[in-house]
Amino acid sequence: MTPDRHKGDNHMIVRAELFGAKPEQGFDNTLAVRSALESCEEIDGAKLVFPQGVYHFWPDRAIEKHLFISNHDQDGLRRIGFLLTGRNGFTIDGQGSEFIFHGPMIPFVMEDCSHTTIRNLVIDWEKPMFAQGTVCRIDAESFDIQLPEGAYYKVEGNAVWFEYGGKLEKVWGLNEFDKQTKAPAYQSGDRLSWGAYSKVRVEEAAAGVITYRGDNIKLPQAGNVIVMRFGRREDPAFFIDGGEQLSLESIYVHHAPGMGLIAQKCTHIHLREFNVMLRPGTDRLVTAAADATHFVNCRGQIVIDHCLFENQLDDPCNVHGIYARIAERLGDNRLLIELVHSMAKGILIAEPGDTIEFVRRDSLLTYAVSTIKDVKALNKDYLLLTFEQPLPSDANVDDMVGNATWNPDLTVVGCAVRSNRARGFLISTSGNVLLEGNRISAPGAGVKISGDANYWFESGAVKQVIIRHNEFLDCNYCCPDWGRAVIDIDPEIERPESFEACYHRNISIENNVFATFDVGIVYGRSIDGITFANNVITRSDSYPLHNVMQYPIQLYACKNVNIVSNQFADGTKIIALINDVEVDIT
Repeated sequence: MTPDRHKGDNHMIVRAELFGAKPEQGFDNTLAVRSALESCEEIDGAKLVFPQGVYHFWPDRAIEKHLFISNHDQDGLRRIGFLLTGRNGFTIDGQGSEFIFHGPMIPFVMEDCSHTTIRNLVIDWEKPMFAQGTVCRIDAESFDIQLPEGAYYKVEGNAVWFEYGGKLEKVWGLNEFDKQTKAPAYQSGDRLSWGAYSKVRVEEAAAGVITYRGDNIKLPQAGNVIVMRFGRREDPAFFIDGGEQLSLESIYVHHAPGMGLIAQKCTHIHLREFNVMLRPGTDRLVTAAADATHFVNCRGQIVIDHCLFENQLDDPCNVHGIYARIAERLGDNRLLIELVHSMAKGILIAEPGDTIEFVRRDSLLTYAVSTIKDVKALNKDYLLLTFEQPLPSDANVDDMVGNATWNPDLTVVGCAVRSNRARGFLISTSGNVLLEGNRISAPGAGVKISGDANYWFESGAVKQVIIRHNEFLDCNYCCPDWGRAVIDIDPEIERPESFEACYHRNISIENNVFATFDVGIVYGRSIDGITFANNVITRSDSYPLHNVMQYPIQLYACKNVNIVSNQFADGTKIIALINDVEVDIT
């Protein structure tokens, strides 16, 4: 096929329809796209363009590859719609097209690409990886869910099963959504999922009506919508592994059976109007089955610019590294380390030249640093690290190591977050962080800053965070499931007051508006340098009070605290609790 040079553009245009791509119902575009992508490999600065239309993709003929995707279920081979490997200066422009996927597959995988852009397209699945029903009856110990007419399901073995990707999947959890707000219902949380769900009894009351029974179960409200969760988080809409200077622009993700986007070991990523949002005109209440966006062991600049993240079944954004456990000392300068969490397996967390921090598991504090000379991945569980310098004499088995080189700066500007499960922005990076001009409403904390070496093993300590000119609207309406306060800074350190140093540093919360029905505004532990200044707090009557926090600001094991010039709109006196001492900060 002969590509065209677009006038006034440095890109060589490659037209997808010349390779057989068709915007037709029932036509599988997978092979046509593969041919077009192969042709683009031979062209510097190629731009693959799709005439506007609706294109369908099935996994049957898709490229298959074994991928280790952080914070997803690790289970081997994935089918891929668009596989981009080692591309430089490449662009895909959907020109407003819809890409509709069928069953388990990843739409886009980008491996070690540079200066690559994807823009102007919509991603959705014909059949999403969840089901919905409406609560049509409740009593003291049971409730009924009315499924939509024509829903295909099976009740067997005290379980409900739905078809996805050509096989039956077992429901393992329920999430309740408010019929009015289209957001998680007040105080619903995960109280009918995982362990709690395993205690209920399931039966079919009538055709299309499922009854749930159990002692002391969390009963939903009649008329609310129940999202029935099945399957695993396997297939993000976009998986980016390695590479630099990557841009995603004017993209709409209406569903993904995983995250909207997951990026690992990348340098410089820009999301501009990357929207994970409900599809207009449908009654679906779920977008992505996990986070909207997620960044692991990245560096350079992550810019999230005027994006909408709504109704995904986890957080809108999480930025972190990975702590690995020291399994064995092997000589003066070699360590065997273990990737502990099942969703961190197979991730190459270091490379020669990187600076590694040695961290105590109980305090999360860094006690030494060293430079990597060589890395060998033995398998998905263990890495062998060789250092330029001798190991610290007090480096112990079960201490942790983290990568100090791969920590990105993060800028989030002009974004909206609403109606998702869990929290708002999760931040665990030592780079410079700016959250400015955003509108955030989440059932948990609007901003969560943590770090742990106990469960998720997500590093690391923040060193410079600015949160300014944002609106926080009725956060924490499922308290305390995902946070105590609107801004929750809570590294998982059992007794932070017993350590002289603090884990987090330099957090500034200034010129924000907090509209809240509850008490808690800021909860913080183990912070050296926190400012809360020139913020306005207004009261709403959206939900009943939780009273989980007694004071709007509660800080423990913190130093260099600066709280000035804040006001409640109604003139209420502000009392904070700082290191167990009441302080008048009006």
